[in-house]
Order: sequence, then C-alpha cells, then structure tokens
Amino acid sequence: MESILPVVILAFIATLGQAQFLPTLTVNSCTASKLQLTLDNAADGGIIYIQGQTSACKQTTNAASTVHEFDFASCGIAWASSFKMIVQKKALYQTGDDKQIPIMCIMDLADLTVANNVNALDKDDDAGQNLTVKPTASMKLYRSGIDIAGSSVQLTDSLTMSIELDAEFQADFDIVAKECTASTISIVESSCAADTELFPEFTKPTQGYLANTFGAFRTTDLNGGSVAMTFSCTLIVCAGSCSAATCSGGNGFGRKKRGISKRQADPTSGIDDISVGASVTIAAEEVILQTPDVDDDVCMSKAGFIVGLLALLGALIIVTLAVVFMARKHQEKRDALNKLGGMTSVSMG
Repeated sequence: MESILPVVILAFIATLGQAQFLPTLTVNSCTASKLQLTLDNAADGGIIYIQGQTSACKQTTNAASTVHEFDFASCGIAWASSFKMIVQKKALYQTGDDKQIPIMCIMDLADLTVANNVNALDKDDDAGQNLTVKPTASMKLYRSGIDIAGSSVQLTDSLTMSIELDAEFQADFDIVAKECTASTISIVESSCAADTELFPEFTKPTQGYLANTFGAFRTTDLNGGSVAMTFSCTLIVCAGSCSAATCSGGNGFGRKKRGISKRQADPTSGIDDISVGASVTIAAEEVILQTPDVDDDVCMSKAGFIVGLLALLGALIIVTLAVVFMARKHQEKRDALNKLGGMTSVSMG
C-alpha cells in the first residue's frame, strides 16, 4: 500500500502539470447557408469540424482567437437541424478532453421550442448554442424607375412599390404582405388588397420579392398643398416559398377575401412577422383658373374680330354694288349708241 501511494501522488502531480484544454466557442452569425463562429483557447494544430460530415467541414485550430466559417451546402446541413461542432485538441486522435458543442440555427418562430433538440445530444461538454435568425427586408418607392422615397411627387403620378428580402435571405426565404397601410389608410388586410381601385394586388416576380404599381394617392387635406404619406407593411416570412392567399377573384397576393377567417388567410402559420416602410410627399397638381381681366381681354379680342369681319363684308357688298352699277351704266351707254346709229342710217336713206 505504501508503494502504491507515491505513484498515485506522482500521477496526480503530473496531471496538474498538464495544461487543461478548455476551448470556448461563440456563434457570431448563422443563416440558412453559412455559420460563422469565434473559437478561443483551442490548441495549435488541433481541428474543429461538424460531426458526421466530410473533410470540407474540417478546419485547423490554433491557440489564438480565430474566426471560422462553415458552408452548410458543402457540409450537408439542413436548415433548422441540430448538429455537433467538435473541437479536437489533437488532429490525429481523439481523447476525452475533446469538446462537443451542440449548435442549432433556427428561424425566428414565435412558438418554437428547441430544448429537446439540445438534450437529445449524447455528450455534455458546453451548453448548446441556438442562434435565432430574423430575416430582414426593405421597401422602396419608384417613379419611372427612379427611387423617390423621401422626395415629392404629383398626385397624378404612377408609382411602383417594391418589397424585397435582403440578399442573404432571398435564396432560403419568401414573404407575403400581411397588413399594409398608407398613413391612416389601410391598403392590405389579411394578405389581400382592401380596395383594388386604390391599391391593386401585389405580384411576386420572384421568391422574396413583391411589387405593386398604383396611382399616387393621399389622405384628404382641405387646405391643399402637399401631404406626407408613410407606407408600411407587416410581412409574413416563410421558409422556402410562401403560398398565395385566397382572395376574391382568385389566388394572389392582393385581393380582398370574403368569408375567410384571418387564421385561414395566413399563407403560413407560426412564423413571426417583420416590418418595412417608406415615405413620400404627394403634392396636388395646381390648376390655374383664368381671372376676370383675362376673360375681358378674350372678349375684347373676339369683339374686334367680329367688327373687322363685318367691315370686310360691308366693303365687299359696296364693291359688288359699284360693279353692278358700273355695268348697268355701261350697258345703257351702249344701248344709246346703238339707237343713235340706227337713226343715222334711216336719214341717209
């Protein structure tokens, strides 16, 4: 017994002399296509990888703080699935000191519970990290293809509204306009246009992109001038492609439904909403009315024209009468000469 004790003490002292392997992993960002994390206190020449995947998901570690990125397409990781990130002290072999950290990238779902996914993992090294991703989008207003958000347009102009997911989310998500307002005017209700004459249905040229062309309008202002209009929409976000809402007149993204509950109207359920907006100032085109002085000038011009026309007609009549009178005088003179010539012939006979 006495001979065993020194050996145990020496082994314990040797263990204390070894540097403990306590790497820390922090998820920086996670989309449906890429994971970025920061690894601290790892070992030089060690490796970090996603368990069960190919060497495309394996990277070398070092003791300094290092940022690592993993492409989900190359790693074969499905969106919203839990996976293990392994931090290994030695590249050639595994030991009990190696760390397994459960990670899950999820979309921002209102009723999502992920505790079971983490508890199902088989090794309790570090606490699992679950990063919730909130897709973002933007709204723009155009006139003749020019972005006019924040500027002034005429009430007679035709405008185009575009709502688009940011580039990093377009391949994996889709959107439907759930509710939209133009200042105090409701223009989309339960994913359908409230008044298609004012604001027609949205079209979806491609996934993650909505468009609508409409005539400029504004809230009533009895004083005239310009009115600032703020357009805003609450969007439903879908993983993959959203289903079209069922509206009166057929399926689409902008006709008002009848007899369909709000719950039934949602193209998807359990997915949180995001909001977008833009503003523009809409001015009424001024119509200039003629003043009484202008009307008098017009009337005077018309009167002068009529007087001139009457004078011309009068002159024409006078000239005509003079021509007729001269023709008659000439005819009478010829008749007199003819009569005189006949009498001379009788006398000579």
